[in-house]
Order: sequence, then C-alpha cells, then structure tokens
Amino acid sequence: MNDKHTLYRAAALSAAKRLLEAMTSKQKPDVAQLFFDANVLDAYRGRDGFRIIRTDTSGRLSKQGGWSVDFGISGEDDRYIHIPAQAWVHRIPVEEQTHWLQYSLTLPLSENFVRGVIRPGCIDDGPIRNW
Repeated sequence: MNDKHTLYRAAALSAAKRLLEAMTSKQKPDVAQLFFDANVLDAYRGRDGFRIIRTDTSGRLSKQGGWSVDFGISGEDDRYIHIPAQAWVHRIPVEEQTHWLQYSLTLPLSENFVRGVIRPGCIDDGPIRNW
C-alpha cells in the first residue's frame, strides 16, 4: 500500500489510550494490536466452511468445526482490520499465517533494533551519542 494514511498519537484516540493503559496496569502486552489490510479476508469469502460476520466496528472469521478469530474494523471504508497479538499466536493457524503476513501493516521499523529484540546480542550500529 503506497497511498496516504493518517497517523494518530495514541493519547489522542481514547480506544488506543485505554488499550495502552490496560496493557500496563494489567500487564497484558499480548493485547497489543496487529493491523492488516481488510483484503486479507477476501481469501475466505465464499469459501466452503468459512463464514465472515460483522457489526459496525467488529467482526469474526470462523471455519466451521475449526478455528475463529475476532477482529476490529477501522479506517475509511473499513479498509483495515486489527487483532490482538495473542490472537495471532493462539487463534490463527500456522498454515494460515503466511497468507495473513502478505496483508500485515506496520510503521517503519529499525531493522537493527528488531534484530536485537529477536536475538539479543551486540550489533554494530554506529557510535553512541546524545540525541
């Protein structure tokens, strides 16, 4: 997606602020939200055994006799969905995650920082300086 998007400070959006506060006060980082282009759901529309239902701002994808995942719906023209990180780990089967990754959305990330988070160690990232 190369089109323009509006970014908001979490403190300016009551739902985002409440979510961050709950993550802190309840020590539940697994409720952090992962974002996807809503087109991720297209692969399941009309497919035997799958059902997608929704309200104005929430939905559920379910496989009959199998798995299901609840999601939030956001953005202009409902172009995004979001799920808690725990749903990624515990609700979406590993064999479906490759498909979902094609539609995942993120802000720009520091490659070296992520590398260090995944596999801690010393990374040559330039001299230390004040900022």
